[in-house]
Amino acid sequence: MTQVAPNTEVNTSLTDEQTLVVHHDLTTPAKVIAVAGAGKTTTLISRIEHLLSQDVDPSHIGVFMFNKSAQEEFSERLSKRLMQAGHFRSPSVMTFHAFGMKFCRRLEQQGWLAPAKLVTDDFSLVKMLREALQRLARRGEKIAILDEKDWLEDALLFVDQVKASHQPAQIVFEALGWSNERKFFPALYNELETLRKRNNIRFFADLLSDPYDLMGSLDEPDRVRMRALVPDFRYLLIDEFQDINPCQYELLKHLYPAPCQWMIVGDVQQCIYEWRGASPEIMASQFDQDFGHVVTYPLSTSFRFGHAVGLMASSVISENDPDALVIGAGARTRVSFARAPKTGKALLGELKAWVEEGRALNDTAVLVRLYSDMVPVQLALMHKGVPYQLHGDSPLLENRQIRMLMAYLSVIAGGLENPSAFFHADDIEYLLTIPSLGGSMAQRKTLIQQAKQAPHLLPQIIESVADASDGWRAKKLYERADWLRSLSIYRTDPAQGLAHTLEKLGIYRYFESTSSKDIQTQEKIATCDAFMAYVRGVGGDAKSILEQLASLNEKHTDDSHGVHLMTIHKSKGLEFDHVLLSGLQEGRFPYYEEDLSAIDKQAASNLASERRLFYVAITRAKHKLVLLETPTADEHKRMKQGDIPRVALKSLSLSRFVFEAQPYAVSHICDAWYTQKADAPIDTAKGAVFQRYLNAVDSSPALTFRHRVEGKSLLQPGDKVRHDQFGQGVVVRQERDDKQMIFVDFGEVGLKRFNPKHTQLIKLSSRT
Repeated sequence: MTQVAPNTEVNTSLTDEQTLVVHHDLTTPAKVIAVAGAGKTTTLISRIEHLLSQDVDPSHIGVFMFNKSAQEEFSERLSKRLMQAGHFRSPSVMTFHAFGMKFCRRLEQQGWLAPAKLVTDDFSLVKMLREALQRLARRGEKIAILDEKDWLEDALLFVDQVKASHQPAQIVFEALGWSNERKFFPALYNELETLRKRNNIRFFADLLSDPYDLMGSLDEPDRVRMRALVPDFRYLLIDEFQDINPCQYELLKHLYPAPCQWMIVGDVQQCIYEWRGASPEIMASQFDQDFGHVVTYPLSTSFRFGHAVGLMASSVISENDPDALVIGAGARTRVSFARAPKTGKALLGELKAWVEEGRALNDTAVLVRLYSDMVPVQLALMHKGVPYQLHGDSPLLENRQIRMLMAYLSVIAGGLENPSAFFHADDIEYLLTIPSLGGSMAQRKTLIQQAKQAPHLLPQIIESVADASDGWRAKKLYERADWLRSLSIYRTDPAQGLAHTLEKLGIYRYFESTSSKDIQTQEKIATCDAFMAYVRGVGGDAKSILEQLASLNEKHTDDSHGVHLMTIHKSKGLEFDHVLLSGLQEGRFPYYEEDLSAIDKQAASNLASERRLFYVAITRAKHKLVLLETPTADEHKRMKQGDIPRVALKSLSLSRFVFEAQPYAVSHICDAWYTQKADAPIDTAKGAVFQRYLNAVDSSPALTFRHRVEGKSLLQPGDKVRHDQFGQGVVVRQERDDKQMIFVDFGEVGLKRFNPKHTQLIKLSSRT
């Protein structure tokens, strides 16, 4: 480690871990693993100060951030600190896109790239996608006839994923495992690229993918010449490195090889953007392989939350990385379950208790894994007039599935004869597009226009399409027309009418056929089910329900204050005094169609990704974390025993992640910590993790842990097991004497012997 001269560092309040990072040498590549709330920004700024104190020219330091807001905040804090220390020049702090924009401009000036206009609005990209699709159709490409709203979002995501990777479109598509309905996506992407280049246009993603593609086509002498066009950075500091994608990484690697020193900062366990191209493996292993002799530094102490969240986070994430540790050094954080079985009632009760403590609603966030879990939350808040702010998602009554159900609800209320019954005139469109009538886009547009002008003719319009159709399809369309005519009989029982409509028209089957992934299908179905539950719960006739929804919608006009509502993905990088997690059901979070994680590598990877999302969620909380679930008696018993279910169990509805967090054991540890009274041993399957945590913190209590193995669960030779410290192994034998000691072969680690009364062995699968 480089020795620092006295008084060269401004910040003297760094932790020991942070100090090691700041004083890292000037040549060796470094990886900083920073847990949530670990003071990354403070550490990075201090590192820059240290570099400047070693006479490094500011122009030789490049700092990369992933979004504009983070870049602006960091730049402001850095400038202020450097000015205080007497440094009047700051290093370059930029986003990847800003870097790419300048690089493309230089490449154009030198004739390496054709001049192109940067287009930043989404509509232009959508317009070009439509044109590309039409060109494919004219050439005879097989394209499923779908409404644009059913494929456009996936197409935009696919474009981003291809440009984030270093693979051809077809290979990316095959890796995604999307349905056959999207088989035309690779051809659509290639056609889009042809159009884009012909029109000399670049979108944001092209600012990096165009230079990367160019560099891949050049020999080494030309690459050297290209490197002369970028800033002469000799020190790279890259924040949130877990979110980097292959295109960004490979481009920077080509432009800034050794002796440029890289310091990457992030936390693989907070990588939650794989769906848009992020590759956690780059930070986890590839960086070490590519650079060699990498020095790894942990920033394991979080100043955001207290020991309860730290212990829970450590327990959960140890399932992904047995060595991970998250130390909570903030104020004490309270953790609890919901006090009512229904989400809406439980939420309102928690908010009432929070306000009665003299706290503000603005300090509260409700986080969900899936949008459908937000439906009962929004409805409960709307009903009670509780102000809320929705981040990133469409408002409740703009959701496509809910608007579709409201359209059919309007028909039940007599909307065909009285169009004023519709929540919005445009809702009539949903009656023709979900399920789709088929035909060309132009034909559907004409039919929709006719229906909006004369809603009472809607059944006849559908029959006209049936007249021009044959066989089974014609029959289904005639039935659909008759169904619309008869829907008003459910005027006083709208919930029944909607349920029968979903079944009669095969709407859930339509969702399945038009979604690229099962999770999209299930989300649409769950959103419908949540709204149906509301209709059933409210009671009354169709007209009164629609009027009530319209009234609630009018009341919720100010979304600038109140409770924050967002998906966990949107909460990344944020923190709140009070966090409530909703939708913690096994099969939904973690999401899976069938739990194959014990035998399938991809399923296990998906489970690890979902676990990272849960880890991010619980580490947003500063003072209070509420799990909006009420455990059953069986779940309560299992948690009290410290058990962790390793496979989906029909008797359990609570997410396995809650069990992995060991809330009951954590509660006992914190009670002993704060009262300095240690009673009986604490039952937990995570005793080894918790002991490591206690060992890492000064003034921690001396506690003992145990995990009983029931007699019926005796391990047999050949059983696969997991141990927190030694990883996976195979049971060799279990003695039949009084102690019944277990012998496990852990491969390279060797043979280990355990007492089952205090074992940390978790059975993964039985012998064949």
